[in-house]
Amino acid sequence: MRGFVFSLDAFVAFTLALLAVYSLIFFSSIPSSYYYLLTQGHYLARDALWATSTTMCEDGPYLCGDISGSVLDAIVSLENAAQRKTLIQDTIGNIIPDQFGYTVEVSEDQGNTWSTYYDSSDESGDTHVPESITKLKVSSQIINFGYTGKYRKLTESPYKYITCGSASTGIVITCGEYNLIDPDAAGDVVPMPQAKLVRVTVFI
Repeated sequence: MRGFVFSLDAFVAFTLALLAVYSLIFFSSIPSSYYYLLTQGHYLARDALWATSTTMCEDGPYLCGDISGSVLDAIVSLENAAQRKTLIQDTIGNIIPDQFGYTVEVSEDQGNTWSTYYDSSDESGDTHVPESITKLKVSSQIINFGYTGKYRKLTESPYKYITCGSASTGIVITCGEYNLIDPDAAGDVVPMPQAKLVRVTVFI
């Protein structure tokens, strides 16, 4: 009789152990909604950066000022803060749904320090609902290449090859040594390049 009781006790213990193991496997295999939301937020930030970096200012009714290039180039280069905010609202703000908040930041030192160009939670007229980070915060970054100054395209050759012996205006630098000049005396035609990191953070 004792052997039967001990066998029954061992069988019950083994069954309970199997139930516990299968329950752990079952509940751990159920995907959490947090990870789906995390993935969605990352895609939103990435797509916003990709779309603005591949859309030219001339392709839409964007207020890029005198900046030529992509919309992201204009966001990074515009000195007028009000014009830059309007451009961000009209582009990145339209890509990210209203149930998410977002920030746009730029770094000039490889990500050591960041300057906030736009924060939807600080803008009273912004339609994006979240005003603080309570559930989720995810970001994506992209490198923006530009110039330290304005790119100048010369209207004519600075060497003026066809002016030798003619009465055209301008200083001739190829027909003698009496008035040689530096072709770049007025400044670099192509300024030094520079790279900046642009980060879009999505939160809810």
